[in-house]
Parts: sequence; C-alpha cells; structure tokens
Amino acid sequence: MEKIEIEKIIEKKDEILIKFLLERLDFLDILILKKFYLTGNKFPNDVQAYCFPLLYKELTIQNNVKITQEGLRKRLKTLVKLGILEKVKGSNPSIYLPVRGKEEFVRELIKKFFVLHGFENFISNI
Repeated sequence: MEKIEIEKIIEKKDEILIKFLLERLDFLDILILKKFYLTGNKFPNDVQAYCFPLLYKELTIQNNVKITQEGLRKRLKTLVKLGILEKVKGSNPSIYLPVRGKEEFVRELIKKFFVLHGFENFISNI
C-alpha cells in the first residue's frame, strides 16, 4: 500500500518538475537535449555524449542552427545546472553527457514540449 502511494508522489513530483522545466526551456534547448537523449538506438546505446566542438559543428552545419559558440556554452551550462546534462570536469575540450537514470524523464520532457508547442511531427522517433 505504501509503495503505491510513494510512486504516486514521485509521479506527481515529476509532473511538477516537467511543468517547471517547460516554462524555462525553449526550442533550442530541446534540440540540444534531443541530440543527447534521442539517438534512435536501443539500450545501452540509447544516449550520446558530445565534446563541445563536435556538438557545435553538428548543430550549426547539420541542423542549420544559428548560434554562437558562447551562446551554446551558456545553454549547456544552464542544462547542467538544471541537472539534465552532466559536464566532465577537467576535460579539454569540454565533454557533456546525458545523466544516466533520467533518460525517460528527459524524453517525456521533450515529447511534452513538442506537443505543447504544436510540433507533433518532431515526436515520431521519441
């Protein structure tokens, strides 16, 4: 009985956290998260780590995103502060990782963002 109640509380907390994050993240933040958490592969290759120069190149060339290197660094720093990404300390160039254990939470966040903003065509591979 207690386990079910705890699961409901955790589920409610996740919903509140998702709403909080949806208010603070924009389309570019979600595209960045999509790079890390939606590889299209099965576990354990279901997430992708990136070094900063490779991520910047992929976003600007392959995805045609207009962002400066400093702008991307600030966005990554914010995502690290929110606990959605992890930065490897002492790495040069900087390496960013998805946080293990939060994969389903972040995928749900991405899905809800696209539905909320009317981008259902982006969620076909989630």
